[in-house]
Amino acid sequence: MVESIATSVIDKALEAVLRKVGEGKKLSTEDLVVLMLGLFREIRKDITETNKRIDALYEMMSRNYEALNSRINEVNDSLIKKIDEINNRLVEKIDETNKRIDAINDSLSKRIDALYDLLGKIYQTLIKQETTQKQ
Repeated sequence: MVESIATSVIDKALEAVLRKVGEGKKLSTEDLVVLMLGLFREIRKDITETNKRIDALYEMMSRNYEALNSRINEVNDSLIKKIDEINNRLVEKIDETNKRIDAINDSLSKRIDALYDLLGKIYQTLIKQETTQKQ
């Protein structure tokens, strides 16, 4: 209430001083003080309005930051999921390749064993033929 009374008094005094200025009259020290009070009040209003705009911008930036942060988290989660899927596919392909290698290795081992047995038989046959020829 006191503030509204002070504002009203300053408004009336400011009107009177502005009339003096308009009439070209000389201003007293009190008139200059009233002008300064009016000027300070206007500066205070400007500062208050600027603070409100700053607060509004801060709120908007905070919302934008949260939205951006949320989007980054979504993209990050999506990338992690895709990397996991690719990793799983690679593991499956490596397992399949290892199984194929094992199968080929087993097949080659059997063929080598069969060839080794065949060579052994051929060797024994040759030795038998040579001993029979010597006798």
